[in-house]
Amino acid sequence: MRSRAARGQSLIETSLGLMVFITILLFGIYFAEVGALTLKVQEAANFAMWNATGRVMHDPEDREWQRPSAVTGALAEANGRYVDYDGRSRMDGAGGVPLQLAIARAQPIRVDCEAELPDGVPTLRPADAQGPLASMRVLSEGMRCTASTQLRAERIGRFMEPSFFQASQRRAAATFRVCAAGRATGGECRGRFGLFLDDWGLSTVDEGRACPLSMNSGAVCGNRDYYLWAERVYRTNGGGGGAGSALAALVGSESVNEDQFFMSFRGEEDRYQENIGGTHAGGQSVWETTPFSAPNLNRPYNVARQNRWLGGVRVR
Repeated sequence: MRSRAARGQSLIETSLGLMVFITILLFGIYFAEVGALTLKVQEAANFAMWNATGRVMHDPEDREWQRPSAVTGALAEANGRYVDYDGRSRMDGAGGVPLQLAIARAQPIRVDCEAELPDGVPTLRPADAQGPLASMRVLSEGMRCTASTQLRAERIGRFMEPSFFQASQRRAAATFRVCAAGRATGGECRGRFGLFLDDWGLSTVDEGRACPLSMNSGAVCGNRDYYLWAERVYRTNGGGGGAGSALAALVGSESVNEDQFFMSFRGEEDRYQENIGGTHAGGQSVWETTPFSAPNLNRPYNVARQNRWLGGVRVR
């Protein structure tokens, strides 16, 4: 038979071994949960920024660019989706309840965005290019975002209280702040993700619509932004010039209004064609953008453009 001393030693060794094993197991689970929740905090901050890029950020007709409303809208969307750490659907005001996993307990995510760039990031403004771009009124330089939450360990029990385990080890289960960018300083998340907003281009659905030619009235077409931009470039560069008027005066005939702006923008839905009626070009009434079709010429010209992007690049 084994002695009482031997049995007592084996019991103590087993107890110590179990305590070490359970500690490693519990904190292994806890650290894994902390890692997963930290990624969700980062995801929430980045969601806000990329969501802002899909919003209407400019009105070229009013010369307003990088509207801050895109930032505030994206911020509200991010907070509505990630308050419960899910992000797949809005909570519509619900949520705000701490999330309890096996061990980790997390407070609701809080996303914070501002309509400006992070400190130290140089600005990029149309006015820096001078010329016609200087008239573009930029309302915000970009955006910066972060997100944060507070985590702590639950359900660990009191076996780590001071006496056997020291207080320094117990602090591993204490509450701490998780930041989307960098570490918390003094309990605050000072790091930010930054993003330039707006490409200063025409990117919405309305800005991609066709613009039929207005031959006589000079009226603005339905695609107002594209039309007015093109006309502004036309006017800035001197309009039509005076060669036609000079020629008309030389031959003694009446000149057309050279300064009138004509614009035709047709897409695939119109087969890239503009029907202008009978013309002086051999009676051809339908004109295309390059590559064009001119079947009525002495040397007919026709290039197949089906399934080609902008008429020239094959897409399928």
